Amino acid sequence: MTKLGSGSASTSPLAANRPPPINEIGIQVMLMKGKTAFVTGTASGIGRETAIVCAREGAARIACADIHEESNQTTAEKLRAEGAEVMSLQVDLGDVEQIQAAFEKVSKDWGSLDASCHIGGYSWRGETLDVTEDQWDKVMNVNLRGTFFCCQEALKIMYSQGRGSIVNMSADAAFYPIYGFALQAASKGGIVNMTKTLALEAAPRGVRVNCVSPGIVRTQKAGAIRPPEPPLRRENAPPPSAAQQLADQTAIGRYMTMDEIAETFVFLCSDRASGINGDLISVNGGGYRSLDY
Repeated sequence: MTKLGSGSASTSPLAANRPPPINEIGIQVMLMKGKTAFVTGTASGIGRETAIVCAREGAARIACADIHEESNQTTAEKLRAEGAEVMSLQVDLGDVEQIQAAFEKVSKDWGSLDASCHIGGYSWRGETLDVTEDQWDKVMNVNLRGTFFCCQEALKIMYSQGRGSIVNMSADAAFYPIYGFALQAASKGGIVNMTKTLALEAAPRGVRVNCVSPGIVRTQKAGAIRPPEPPLRRENAPPPSAAQQLADQTAIGRYMTMDEIAETFVFLCSDRASGINGDLISVNGGGYRSLDY
C-alpha cells in the first residue's frame, strides 16, 4: 500500500480524480453529473435535502436509505421528478446486516458508487444518572456503529473502483458541552475521530472521507435540531428561549437552513473538493456566543 506523502501530487489517486474547473465551452458542470450516490436518513430533514441537492446537481442514481419506508418513498418520488434513477431502501442503521444488504444491492444493481453520505442518526437527551443501557446502546448503535459500518461497506465498493467520497455527519455536541447531551457528544465525537482515521487509510486508494457538523438547523420535522424545552434546565439558566433567542446564540444571528447543510455535503462529495480529506466542516454560522441555556 502506498504511504501518504509518497509520490508527487500528479501521480496520487486523489489527484488523478480531480477534474478541470470548467468544461470545454466554459460552462461549469453540475457537481454530481452522472454520479451514483448513497444517502442515509433520507425520509426527512437534512438527509432528504441532501438527496434532493444530489439530484439537482445531476446525480444519475441515488440510493435512499431510511427506516421510515413511507416517508422515504416520498423522497424517492421527489428525486425521480428531478430526473434521477432512485433506489428506496428500508434500513435500520442499528442493524449491520441491513446496512450490508443495502450496499450489496447498490453494488449488484448499479455496479459503482461515487459518493456516500451518512446522515441518519438518533438523539436522546437526559442526565447521566438517567441513562439506561438500552438508551446507550440505541444511540451508539445507530450513530457510531451504524456510521462505521456504512463507511466499511462504501469503502469495499470504492476501493474496487479506485475512487469515491464519503461524508459523515457529526454534531456540535461533539465540541460544545450541551446540558443533557452526553450520549450525543460521545457518539458524534467518535464519528469525527473515526472519519480522520478512515481518511488516512482511504486516501492511497483514491477515496476521500470527510465530516460535516451542522449548527442550529431549522427542519420541517422538528422546527430545529436543538435541545428540547425544559424540564432539563439548570436553575441559573435563562428563561425558556424562543426560536430567535436560540438563533441569537450564533455569530450570524440565525438558524442554518437545511439546504446550506446539504450543499456542503454535496460539495464534499464532488470532485471539486478533491483536496479536502479527513476534515470536519462546521456549518454553524461562525460558532456560538454561548450555549448556556
